Amino acid sequence: MISLRAVTKRFGERTLFGGFDLDLVPGRTTVLMGRSGSGKSTLLRLLNQLERHDAGTLRCGELEIPAGLPHGEWQRRTLQLRRRTAMVFQSYQLFPHLSVLDNVTLAPRVVRGAEKQAIEARARELLAQVGMAGAADRFPARLSGGEAQRVAIARALATDPEVLLLDEPTSALDPNSTADVVAVIADLKRRGMTLAMVTHDPDLGRLLADQLVELPTLS
Repeated sequence: MISLRAVTKRFGERTLFGGFDLDLVPGRTTVLMGRSGSGKSTLLRLLNQLERHDAGTLRCGELEIPAGLPHGEWQRRTLQLRRRTAMVFQSYQLFPHLSVLDNVTLAPRVVRGAEKQAIEARARELLAQVGMAGAADRFPARLSGGEAQRVAIARALATDPEVLLLDEPTSALDPNSTADVVAVIADLKRRGMTLAMVTHDPDLGRLLADQLVELPTLS
């Protein structure tokens, strides 16, 4: 489980959230909502330390990342955290020069050094799981937004994370593509994946959430 205790994040003189507590319960879906500027995406990025917190502590199992760690120690602990989490971005962030299959296999090859045949078999299994089995040899430029987002989810799952973080995964999509991506997320939820998702869509939030967290807007 990832938890935050008394966590504060500031940008200059502005406090996005202060003294904030959060628990991501294993096997449950936590949805983060709030007005624009409330810090939803920043909080999600903080959960795998793409943003550092200014006060408080992040815990993931036995791992603790308190605010103010020296940079080298923070890097060491963050690497451990990121082996247990994966993130899906609003903008997909697929590598345009790599095929769909190579996008999905890249992280397991680089991070885990696993055997190529096993990695490719797992990648094809994940592409089938997200409804993209026939797209392995295509390149990102030939994908629709919904297709690209489903590939991005498969890529995130390829490292076998304990927690999947999704930042506005449907916000740039048309209704049909949104439905396809929501179906994939709902399937992960049924499989017992621990999920944390940011969305601006209250209907989607209520549909998927086991825990709905509304962030206040602070000055």
